[in-house]
Amino acid sequence: MLNSTAPVRVAVIDVAGPLADLDCERAAQPPYTAAWILVCQAGRPLGSMEIALRTQVISAAELEREVRRQLGDRWDGGPQATPRPPTTLARASVVVPTNFARPAELRRCLKSLAELDHPDYEVIVVDNRPADAPLADIEGVRVVRESRPGASAARNRGASVATGEIIAFTDDDVQAHPGWLSALGSRFARQPHISAVTGLVVPLELETQAQILFEQSGSGPDRGYAPLTFSRAGRFLVRRCDEQGGQGQVRSLYRTGEFGIGANMAFRTAVLQASGGFDEALGPGRPTHSGEDLALLVELLAAGHQIGYEPTAIIEHQHRTTMAELDRQIHDYGVGFTAMLTAVALRNPWHVLGLAAIVPAWLRSLRAQSSDKSVNRADDYPPSLARTELRGMTAGPLAYLRARRVRSL
Repeated sequence: MLNSTAPVRVAVIDVAGPLADLDCERAAQPPYTAAWILVCQAGRPLGSMEIALRTQVISAAELEREVRRQLGDRWDGGPQATPRPPTTLARASVVVPTNFARPAELRRCLKSLAELDHPDYEVIVVDNRPADAPLADIEGVRVVRESRPGASAARNRGASVATGEIIAFTDDDVQAHPGWLSALGSRFARQPHISAVTGLVVPLELETQAQILFEQSGSGPDRGYAPLTFSRAGRFLVRRCDEQGGQGQVRSLYRTGEFGIGANMAFRTAVLQASGGFDEALGPGRPTHSGEDLALLVELLAAGHQIGYEPTAIIEHQHRTTMAELDRQIHDYGVGFTAMLTAVALRNPWHVLGLAAIVPAWLRSLRAQSSDKSVNRADDYPPSLARTELRGMTAGPLAYLRARRVRSL
């Protein structure tokens, strides 16, 4: 488990070809003491591994030994051909909402989107600043204005002008792998019955204590490496099917960790339009701060749609760098989670019965060291962060009601 007090080298390697030495030298002090490595085989993620550093270089031989030791049951030891995408992928639109508060991150994001290998796509940047700000002019992308505050309003605005059969959403603080959009599109093509696809989100860097603690917090999506399909299995249940192993499990509709996250999700345009899009009282830029992505996925599943999770669609996310930012983010995620549950319950009161059935077990899990949220936390994980998240959760329902009232004025 990563030491939260020392920076960690983040890398992506692919074992389909010859491995090279991995340089772990850090220009600033203190030096890296460990490496977090996403291991792929011909673009398909096998899993992640952690290596304690004894020197500033991990040799190719050591990398191979660690892959065999840590992921040996998933790696066949040789190259594996990437499944060929269909000859024709449906046209796609990529929507990026932004208020231009992170210009360097936005430039990095757009650079990565310009280098995607998808044969037919457009990038739409939604300028979410007030109407009196001059509309941004960005070469190579469409820019549209949405002056109503909030990422949900901006996403809905981007979707309203999109020309693709598929609409993918990401954020301005990410970096997309070249095959990201093609992986999403290929999954839609392979499974015509699914309505949405989400993908794998990994850290772009782990340079600060805050970034490492976020990885331990359990506030991000569950990081799986097998393709999954989720479908309704009852009024408050979903069936989780592993597309590789063929194994199926029935779980609560409200166990949302594996469904996905707004930084890496795509929808069939017709389905998104028919659903009404994102709830504009939820999400960044609103009193609820987050939850708009999960609310839409939960409502689609409850309505009988199927959702896919595709780990070959890889996004790297820039985690918050300071403890103050992390504390605020953890609080906001807590607010957004219970605001999301409030939103779906108000839209369909049947959800009240489903939630009542799981709340006791859910409350117990918040204290259990073996729970999904707590299992990756190191011994030095600050208890204050867990308390911060709980405070956010208690504020979520009122935050949603306040956001709805403000929107209606």
